Amino acid sequence: MQTNRKSGAFTLIELLVVIAIIAILASILLPALASAKARAKNVKCLNNLRQTGLALRLWAHDNSDKFPWNLSQAAGGSSDSADWSDHFRTCSNELSTPQILLCPADKTRKYATNWTSLAADVHVSFLIGTNATENLPMSILLGDRNITGGGGGLDPSWSAFLGSSIDASWDRDIHSRAGNLALSDGSVRACKTPTLRELILSEIAAGITNVVLSKPRGLF
Repeated sequence: MQTNRKSGAFTLIELLVVIAIIAILASILLPALASAKARAKNVKCLNNLRQTGLALRLWAHDNSDKFPWNLSQAAGGSSDSADWSDHFRTCSNELSTPQILLCPADKTRKYATNWTSLAADVHVSFLIGTNATENLPMSILLGDRNITGGGGGLDPSWSAFLGSSIDASWDRDIHSRAGNLALSDGSVRACKTPTLRELILSEIAAGITNVVLSKPRGLF
């Protein structure tokens, strides 16, 4: 006598149900995973800015409280160098590695392997605030390079003669309409466009007639 045995295989309907459930779970989880990954990159970027800012401040303390771009090469700085990378190469002893100059969210640039081969237009994500000084603790020392406005170009600037009409903003290239900054007091912050403009205005209010943010570039 034969005994009917139920097959262990999925029916077509059961298989479609399982696929639908997996698709629904994926649609829920993937955005959350992407958001978590973006937050992790942002935290790493802030940490890189904090460490780079600290290195620059340590270097300045040994060099008349001036940053490399405020001193000539003869005085140990980089203000008259034809290589923008020298702004950071000058203080390489204070920086652990050139890889710290890259934001992990910057998809168009890559990590430098050493200081000798460092090329700012390939390996550096951060701009410098040429007016930065510890006497103005809220002045912009470093920041993500995806800032627009200020006349465009590699040295956007905002003059005191503009009044409150500051057009600085973040584009979507790195942190999607946001960015990170390191200030001269050693603090770092993630911010959106309104805060960026407030910081530029605060420098102008403190007496800086022309706020200049210098973006990384190749040889002059």
